[in-house]
Amino acid sequence: MFNFFVEAITNLNNIVGNLGVTIIIIGIVSRVLFYPFTKISIKQAQKMRDMKPKLDELKKRHGKDKKKLAEKQASLYKESGVSALGCFAPIVQLVVAIILFQVLLRFLNTGVDTSFLIWDLAQPNAYKLENLPFSVPGILVVVTAIATFIQAKMTMPEPVHDYKSDSLKEKKEKQDLSDALSASQGQMVYLFPFLILFTGTLFPAGLALYWTISTIIGIIQQYYIAGWGGLTPLINRIWKKQ
Repeated sequence: MFNFFVEAITNLNNIVGNLGVTIIIIGIVSRVLFYPFTKISIKQAQKMRDMKPKLDELKKRHGKDKKKLAEKQASLYKESGVSALGCFAPIVQLVVAIILFQVLLRFLNTGVDTSFLIWDLAQPNAYKLENLPFSVPGILVVVTAIATFIQAKMTMPEPVHDYKSDSLKEKKEKQDLSDALSASQGQMVYLFPFLILFTGTLFPAGLALYWTISTIIGIIQQYYIAGWGGLTPLINRIWKKQ
């Protein structure tokens, strides 16, 4: 199976004639092909947020009876339409990145031109500076981290004060849920882009290019399906200033 993907990417690159353009095409096509799973994933996340108060209530009622709790949770998931397919889209993106990494390593020894604009896609986009024990990430890695941060921020729940039609009780429940989710997700929103800044200096720039393109398409899809999410306050502030 792996050799099939290697051959397919190699043939595509032979047709296109530029590895950077090939990677961009792969990033776009993979997102478009698996858009239905991405949509399911985003919708599932929204349903899980709405379900959290009900899940907490089940834990209070049946916390001591693990079997009963599991049955009630399974029933609630079924009623709410939560599906395991929601986890498929992120896994696909990661699998494509792993395959692409292996392809780039093979290209190093086959004489394929890995240059694209100002980068060598088979080499890390990083710079060695004197007196620094680590490499400084290049612009491509920085853009990748920023795009990842934006998408991660969009997955966070929208602040409750934007729900104008809710009653006071509903607003309080949503505020409590929003605060809890923001607290649990907040660290990952900043941690993951930071990890990309670090690891991006270790892996081929082609991976950063793929991840950037894939993430930008993901941001567009996320906005189309669920709006700005956790970025809403920032977008509103920027809009008001204009």
